[in-house]
This record gives sequence, structure tokens and C-alpha cells, in this order.
Amino acid sequence: MGFIILALMKKRIAIIGGGIAGLTFANCIIKNNFDIHIFEKKEKFGEFGAAISVFPNALCVMDKIGVLDKLIMNAGEIRNIFLKTSRGKILSKSTPKNDYPTICMHRNDLHEILLSNSNANLYNNRNVKKIKNLKNNCVELEFENGNTDIFDAVIGSDGINSIVREHIMNDGKPIFRGYNVWRGVVKTNFDIGYASETFGNGKRVGIVPIKKGLYGWWATANEDFLQDDEPHGTKRKLKQLFGNWHHPIPEMMQKTEKILKNSLCDRAPKKGWSKGNIILIGDAAHPTTPNLGQGGCIAIEGAYLLASCINKYGLTPKAYKNYEKYHFDRSKEVINESLKIGKLGQSSNAILIALRNLIFKIMPSKIAMKLVDKYFSYRVTEIKI
Repeated sequence: MGFIILALMKKRIAIIGGGIAGLTFANCIIKNNFDIHIFEKKEKFGEFGAAISVFPNALCVMDKIGVLDKLIMNAGEIRNIFLKTSRGKILSKSTPKNDYPTICMHRNDLHEILLSNSNANLYNNRNVKKIKNLKNNCVELEFENGNTDIFDAVIGSDGINSIVREHIMNDGKPIFRGYNVWRGVVKTNFDIGYASETFGNGKRVGIVPIKKGLYGWWATANEDFLQDDEPHGTKRKLKQLFGNWHHPIPEMMQKTEKILKNSLCDRAPKKGWSKGNIILIGDAAHPTTPNLGQGGCIAIEGAYLLASCINKYGLTPKAYKNYEKYHFDRSKEVINESLKIGKLGQSSNAILIALRNLIFKIMPSKIAMKLVDKYFSYRVTEIKI
């Protein structure tokens, strides 16, 4: 009888979107106090895509929720980072040093680890149609299948095109930044710990380890929004763009079985992540371009921070205010800095390209790593909320 009463007393929280941010929140919230329901619009739970960075600033959260060892076992560690020209000339080499390893992994592996550890009620193929703030501070959700349900709070973790954000802010569409990205995963025999970013004329290629014998890669080019690869097809298009770049880039692309492509967008940082008991996290709150490898990392940070604030203050305006207070400036810095790096990396101006490459070449590796370390060394788990 006591167990039933306790269950009835639990506050019900709906998480819209079963991606990395939503699952991290589910892992961080105190389960004895809240009944968690995750709604995913896809037919089944899972992450598509290729590599994702889980850098030290995100690993401290994974350590806190007890999945750090699982992540490291299923990831690739970056031990050396090379910056190169398209012909293979090494501009710089640096070695990350931190209290946690610098890892990348397949998005699906990260997703599965967080999902299996979440202890949440899962609902797939559930697309939210309408959201309504009720007078009693509860939130009513209407789904496209006609069903409705009422929750004490709703967490919007439904990505850059968030329907939850539309309900809270209604600030229009994301901003296209002028270039597209291809992503893939390929089996290789690179040196263990190898990672690189190669710069060309309005184009870039990155390579990172994601598991033993498996590497993720991405390539960017200045193109129109959602420009397709027809009439020649993706691999022929990539060969035209990168066929004369240094080894192993052309071979790696041609060996990849499944290549994904999308246009790179973000949003200008904007405050106001909550409305009543509806709150945004992850890309729904602060989408960023991937040039710092911090998109997933700050989503993890924010999910942890919101859960911590709710664990301490309950489903209250104070919890949501503190979450935004401690996370807005951090996410804003990442968005703006990533945007600058993207502009520099995608430059097609010959003078700027020469200047960029010269800076990379003459900059001591210690200084380069210091610029990165301000993101890597951040510890959201140490914030006193």
C-alpha cells in the first residue's frame, strides 16, 4: 500500500525527444521523486549518424551517473591531433592532457548506454501536435494519434527544429551558415589515437577514432541549403571535391558504406528557455555548429544542470532560473566561438587561407591546447546551485 501511495505522489515529467540530452536528463534526475516518460517521434529509439565527441567536460557528467567506464570501453581516445593542408602538409600537432580522456564514439553506442541506464518509461512513434499550459501549472500534451496526457512538467529535448521551443519562443527557423556536411564511419588501420583536421579552399575534412579499428569522418563544403548530390551521386561528388586530397581521405570516403549529409545550422543565443513548467535543453535550447566538437557536450552539461536544479528546488521557477543563469553564458560562448571557427575554416579567400595556415603553423601546441582547454576543463558538476 505504501509503495502505491509513494508512486502516486511522484511528479510526472515528460521528455520530448529521446536523444542524448533527454536521456542524460533522465539519468540525472532522482528517480524516487519523479516518474519519467520519454516520447520519441521515430519508430524506434536509437541514434543515427556517425561520430560524436564526448570530451572531458561531458565525461565528468558520465562519471557522476556511473557510466564512464562503459563509455571509455566503447570509444576511441584522441591522443594526437594533427592540423593539415589538403596536400598533407602538417601545420601543427598537439596532445590533449586532462583528468579525463578525450574520446569520440559512435552516436548510437552513446545512446544505447544512456538508454539502458535511464530507467524511464519509453514511448516511440509519438509525435507531439500541441502543447498547453494549464492553470494548475500542469502541462497537457496532445499527440498526432489523437491521444492526450497531462504532466507536471515537460522537458523539450526535441532538437534544433523543436516544437517545444516553438511553443515557448516562436522565434522562427534555424539559421543556415552556408555550408553542408557529410558524415561517415569506416574501418581503418590508422595509428591508435590519431585524429586530424584538414583545411582547403572552402572545404574541410576531420577524422577521429570512435572504437578500435573504426573511425568517424566528416567533410564540409560551401554549398546551398540542402543541396543534393545529384546527378552524380554522393561518392562521385565527394571524389570531385576531395579526390586530390592527401591519403587516406579519398580512399576513406569511397570505402564508407553509409554517408549522411545535412546543412549546418544554429540559432542566435536567446534567453527564455522556460514557460511555466516547460523547459528546453540541448539543441532545442542552444543549437550550435559542430566546429568545437561541443554540441553534444554542452547538451550533456545542460541536461545535468537542469536535473540538478530540479532535484534541489523541485519543479519551480527558481530551478529553471538557476539552470538558465548558469548555462546560458556557457552555451552562448560555445555557439559564438564555433561560428567564428567555422567561418575561418570555410574561407575561400586566398589571403585569409594563407594567414590561417600560417597561424596554425607558428602557434606553439601548448597555446593551441590552452585555447581548447577552457572548454575541456569546465566542470558543470562542480557548480554550486
